[in-house]
Amino acid sequence: MIAAFFGTAGRTHAAYAALLLADAYGILGQPVTLLRVRLPEEAPLPRRAITEEGLTVSEREARDAREAGAIAAEAVAGEGDLILDLPAVCLADLGLRARIDALVLPVGPTPLDEHAAAAALAGMEPSVEFGLDLVPPPWLLGCGRSGGAAAADAFGHRMRGHEALPPGRGRVRALPMVVPAFGRAEAERIAEGDRTSRSLAASVGLLAALRAAASDRHADAVDPAAYAAALGVDAEQARAPDEREAGDRLRELADELQGIRDQVKPAPADLRDAPRLERWRFTSRSVRVLTGEVFGHPNFTDGRRITTSDLYASDGRRWARTLSRYFILGQPDAAAGRPERH
Repeated sequence: MIAAFFGTAGRTHAAYAALLLADAYGILGQPVTLLRVRLPEEAPLPRRAITEEGLTVSEREARDAREAGAIAAEAVAGEGDLILDLPAVCLADLGLRARIDALVLPVGPTPLDEHAAAAALAGMEPSVEFGLDLVPPPWLLGCGRSGGAAAADAFGHRMRGHEALPPGRGRVRALPMVVPAFGRAEAERIAEGDRTSRSLAASVGLLAALRAAASDRHADAVDPAAYAAALGVDAEQARAPDEREAGDRLRELADELQGIRDQVKPAPADLRDAPRLERWRFTSRSVRVLTGEVFGHPNFTDGRRITTSDLYASDGRRWARTLSRYFILGQPDAAAGRPERH
């Protein structure tokens, strides 16, 4: 398989994605070459402290976009699995793109990252306009995002509706997994060639997603069965659970509470895939929580009675925001008192 990562809003997310993919090969004991091509103004990668057997890492500087494309094309002509970490200017090279099995555009977590990716996709349609539909657009990879499969779904939905994509321009294809935000210590270990439990999970998931994507380069979405088969699990297990750490949850919660205070939240998109609670009631531990039968939760089977994480906001009728997520409120528990706004 030949996989290529293109950095649109800087190179950081593409570089980390390439390193994670290379580590997945190391985990499986399979040989691979990682080639990073950089322009004169771009910094080289830090020196690696650990290099797995079978992994070849090289870095070459190109004078301009044409030379960068030529270096990449030379590497693609070789044998064996190859990972390319390329500057965004190489996206314009249709000949190069046509020879790559899995084209990936890593997208950071900020609105500017998403805007840059959407703008890149919007300007990437000449092959269709001129009847050259043999070159598919890149797959989008959400980076710096926690939340498992639910976060991947939300990212794809947001990108498909992005205002920078005029109707008929820019085909959005999102991978079914995300790369989490790594702490400083984790990021240093990844750059050095080491791994953590979270980076290991992201590495294996990324390799499986790209192998599934490469099996049908022109598909609109990764086939869930192919992704599950690449992971060696069934389709339900392939949907990564929401494993956000406390810091991720608190940062997201702070943004949501500000939006609720400003009366612009929850937006329809926030509630589109939110799990639903039936026979719910407000209750307390040392803090306010909800209990109820949950449906559509990424971590629990439908109908299971759960106690949520801390409750921070609710209109008392239609929705609630806990530390972890939004919930849609179905029918309240008949035995509970009258619901109240929180």
